[in-house]
Amino acid sequence: MAADIKGMVQIRDKEKVISTLISAFTDYPQLTRAFPDRSRRMIVTEASLRFYVAFGMKYGDAYALSEACQGVAVVISSSKRKVSKLKYFLAGSYSRKYKNTISRLTEEEQRIRTELFQEMAQMETEIKFPSKYIYLSHLGVKTEHQGQGIGSAIMDRIIDYGEKKKLPVVLFTNEPEGVGFYQNMGFKIMGITSSKKFQFINIYLIKL
Repeated sequence: MAADIKGMVQIRDKEKVISTLISAFTDYPQLTRAFPDRSRRMIVTEASLRFYVAFGMKYGDAYALSEACQGVAVVISSSKRKVSKLKYFLAGSYSRKYKNTISRLTEEEQRIRTELFQEMAQMETEIKFPSKYIYLSHLGVKTEHQGQGIGSAIMDRIIDYGEKKKLPVVLFTNEPEGVGFYQNMGFKIMGITSSKKFQFINIYLIKL
């Protein structure tokens, strides 16, 4: 897939990808109610990124505009999105660094985090996906580089890739104020799910 996305480079350094996304996700709306203390929320954010980015880079790829990785996207084919404990294990999602990060949380915080992501997985079952698509699992720009058009440039190239492959691009956001960013690129809302326990929404969008 790396050679197919014109104008982007594949980033193989997992730590570089995680570092960029941690900087980008200083506020993670879906975690705010569950973890109101920002310092605790950032630990949960790091643990979650370590877990899911490992999966995304095993079964998909990470891309940036340059090796500097000021902004990054993790892209997965729909055929490889199905998860299992074995696939997480093979991806290295349960790495030592992940476990070390999780160990900084209390047992209660770990329980809440597990419940939150279990609910998110259940919420996604409410969405009807196309039979084949390109899934953008993560998109983020380092805080100090936001507002410079990097996110838009990354999206433009992923959209071009989808058009070349004749596949829709699917993503979700839990920031309603960010929906316009994607709609301006031609995305349409394909579904909205709501968390009953943690009071956030996930808005799924598709670019045909």
